[in-house]
Amino acid sequence: MMNSTKIATELSGTEITRYYGVFLNAMATIVKNFGAKIIKNAGDSLIFYFPDTSDPSNQLPFKDVLECGITMMSAHQVINGRLNEEKLPSLSYRISADHGEVQFARSASSQSDDLFGSTVNVCAKINSRASPNGMVIGNNLYQITKGFDEYSFQEIGEYEIELGQKYMVHSVTSKQKRNILNPFKRTSHLGKE
Repeated sequence: MMNSTKIATELSGTEITRYYGVFLNAMATIVKNFGAKIIKNAGDSLIFYFPDTSDPSNQLPFKDVLECGITMMSAHQVINGRLNEEKLPSLSYRISADHGEVQFARSASSQSDDLFGSTVNVCAKINSRASPNGMVIGNNLYQITKGFDEYSFQEIGEYEIELGQKYMVHSVTSKQKRNILNPFKRTSHLGKE
């Protein structure tokens, strides 16, 4: 979410709960509809991964990654419509994705896994390169998906990983106009439950 801390300072406790709840529940529903696994929400963001992308030669799960992001972008108006109905401020957000090795850990005090590693760190860092309600992907994911004809990719710059080491970042959009599914309703996607 963009500027959520500033917006939240003007809301009551109940309003803050509803404000974040509308966004996080809509995003979580979309994520689950595309077969991703949610790791956690981190305040005003949702961290998730696509377990079926472990094999880069299997292209279908990578389309799910892009379709999930495109659907999240398309959901912007519906989410803000819901917020408006509840007399809450509108919001904007950014989406970022990348591909690479990650590690899982479970702390002794938690029942859930945590995801970490350089791929997660880079994905978080490139998020700020996305336009409001837009999506960016790192170069690793771009190299796998650049041949998908139904998407437009635009190089938007680079992120400095280490001193002198650059990593390209690309925006992603759909070439087709999309009808938005209800981001508040869980549905089956491509046979996944």
